[in-house]
Amino acid sequence: MPPLAVYKAVQRFYTNPYMWLILYACTFGIALGLGLLFTPIGRRAALAWGLVDSPGERKPQQRPIPLFGGAAIFGALALTVALPSCLVLCATHFSACAALIPAPYAGYLPGALSVLPKLGTIGLGGLVIFLIGLWDDFRELAPRVKLLGQILVAMVMIALHVRITLFVPGFAFSAAATLIWIILITNAFNLLDNMDGLCAGVAVVASAVFFGVSAAQGHYFIAVLLAAFIGALMGFLKYNRHPASVFMGDAGSMFIGYFIAVMSILQTYYEPSAAGPLAVLMPLVILAVPLYDTLSVILIRVSHGESIFKADRRHFSHRLLALGMPVRGAAWFIYLLTLCTGLSATFLPRVGWAGGLIVFAQTALVLLVVAILEYVGECRRDNDAASG
Repeated sequence: MPPLAVYKAVQRFYTNPYMWLILYACTFGIALGLGLLFTPIGRRAALAWGLVDSPGERKPQQRPIPLFGGAAIFGALALTVALPSCLVLCATHFSACAALIPAPYAGYLPGALSVLPKLGTIGLGGLVIFLIGLWDDFRELAPRVKLLGQILVAMVMIALHVRITLFVPGFAFSAAATLIWIILITNAFNLLDNMDGLCAGVAVVASAVFFGVSAAQGHYFIAVLLAAFIGALMGFLKYNRHPASVFMGDAGSMFIGYFIAVMSILQTYYEPSAAGPLAVLMPLVILAVPLYDTLSVILIRVSHGESIFKADRRHFSHRLLALGMPVRGAAWFIYLLTLCTGLSATFLPRVGWAGGLIVFAQTALVLLVVAILEYVGECRRDNDAASG
């Protein structure tokens, strides 16, 4: 086929009314393919370097599991985003490259160029978080060292205008809220990485909800990034399902938490034309399950007079296993619970105060039902142990 005919065919392909859906699908597909490619490579590299998670008291696996899956997630996402970013840079400086951009997308070049500095900032912060986690995987770091690194990265994001506002004027509140949010979500997903397929699966579900909100509101920059992120996660998840052949390590779980935290900050939830100021709290509902796991574990440790940094098997997933659920069943239960709260959150931009309070009440009640089931199960185990 002549080059001109190929170019015209491509132009027709991109001029259909679903061009953004096609772009999202292509971005997802590239990241998925890279994730599927990089994860086995990372697994072999981890085995060669001795970067493995060995069996132990808190670790149910029967053999050492490679820990380099986080590099596959980071690499697949970074490469998927870097390629079109380089094309945008070339297209804005060289006319020959600009001719390769289909006409419907050419009008978006100035906007794409304007977000590249912010994209670079987010990527650099993610790289630092990833390297801190990787260092911890190789040589276990003290919790305060990891926390300090997270604080420094969060402060850089704040300085570069990646901030939460919540309609409250003043830099101090915005900076404090952003700092707490990034650290909280980064560590929530780090703590959630305690069972095969759990952290990546919950991240896929939560990110899919964020993606749906972004795409529906026409926030293409965030939606494309989330499509790439979901693809990279799913490529890794194929190898991380129970029984997992590779783990993501702290490098992967911390990066996942950081990325979701930043994406949730950049997203705009409140639209003046819709009656829903509580929409700004949508991330709290979408991420209710990881937050429930984090806060419940902290409360349990504090109630037992233990350090909140002490690793144990008291996480939400472990409590489900103690109730008799299989590993895959527990993972799917948590996925569905995340989807349940996430779908409820999508109503927040479309309802007023009363509707918003109902959504929050429903989310709280769902988690309360789960907590009651866990409590009853624990009481039954204690009674059985006492009678035995």
